[in-house]
Amino acid sequence: MAAGALIFTGVGPGQTIPAVAFGQHVAGIAQAPPEGVTINAIRLWDTGTRWDQIEPAQGQYNWAPLDAAVANAQAAGATDIMYVLGSTPQWAARNPNLSGLYGDGSTSLPADVEYYLEFVRQVAKRYQGKITSYQMWNEANTRSFYEGDWVAMAQLTKRTHDTLQVVDPNAQLVAASSTVIPGKLFQTESFFVRYARALHELGDPVDAMTVHLYPVDTRKGPDTRARSIRAAQKVLNKVGIDKPLWDTEVNYGDRRPGLPQVVPDSQTAATYTARTYLDSATLGVARTYWYGWDLGVLGIDMTDAAGVTSAGRAFLTVRDWLVDARPAGCANGDGIRRCHFTDADGSPFTVVWATGPAVDLATEGLEVCRLDDSCATSSAITVDAAPVLLREA
Repeated sequence: MAAGALIFTGVGPGQTIPAVAFGQHVAGIAQAPPEGVTINAIRLWDTGTRWDQIEPAQGQYNWAPLDAAVANAQAAGATDIMYVLGSTPQWAARNPNLSGLYGDGSTSLPADVEYYLEFVRQVAKRYQGKITSYQMWNEANTRSFYEGDWVAMAQLTKRTHDTLQVVDPNAQLVAASSTVIPGKLFQTESFFVRYARALHELGDPVDAMTVHLYPVDTRKGPDTRARSIRAAQKVLNKVGIDKPLWDTEVNYGDRRPGLPQVVPDSQTAATYTARTYLDSATLGVARTYWYGWDLGVLGIDMTDAAGVTSAGRAFLTVRDWLVDARPAGCANGDGIRRCHFTDADGSPFTVVWATGPAVDLATEGLEVCRLDDSCATSSAITVDAAPVLLREA
């Protein structure tokens, strides 16, 4: 049996993990808050609140969906509400016939930058103190969402930063998101590295850099995501940007029509969810927003018609484990990954999972907590891919 489950690696404790590190997308947030749970961080995307939906004609605003989404997010307990600014109304587009996922013109830069900035002013003024962060654009590296000019996006980011400083200086501005393919070209030719360089030349006018860490192969899981985290961090180190990294969309599998259907079973879904937030906490991703709580689009949802799923329970459980704790290093050995933490009261705990085949682990004198939020004592357990928390009984 492997031992040493609570032996610290000697790495000093990192920063305290806040509740807002555990974000979600809630498709129905404009209709009602999620029932019976607190969601600390919510990203408003695919919620009926895009720019083209709020301002369908110049100066004519339909605030009702965004009013409801913000109010319901607050009712759900969200202290971090992120609003995504992109998706250009056709009337404002410099290329109004350019096709996009959300209609002609939606991927285009505005014909006049003031169209965009005036919308920023109106939103920031209306939701000052409520919307806490603004994201420049969704997946600006993909032609489904953006026409692809990284220099123009960087310049628009700087103008937006300056505008927010006047209207709502307490709100954070985060960079346009980008998907990650962790190969050699990502380090030299990707939109992410080019946009990062352009931002750096303008003085890094953002509070965080953002990525979407979906595995390209929808059959893959968190190990692939961990490689993408390291690839994004390598770019930021190379460019010289010292800003937090946020993952503003992540999931595994796919249920979209016309694509290979990959739906992880309930145990795998819980494991992948838990690993995602554990990896974020220990590999340097400051905030992570699952896509999504109730979307029914990709492989893993937190809820379904029967209520909270096994993945949703794992999300809530890992959040309970980690909020207000501080990471103290991870190490692999004896077929197990051990990630050490210090709780808010100073007591240590360790989260373990098998990196390959299941491993028998001696746990005499320890309390064992699992992803279904159950805890018990046992002299020995079998550890598989599902993370388990160990602490002194």
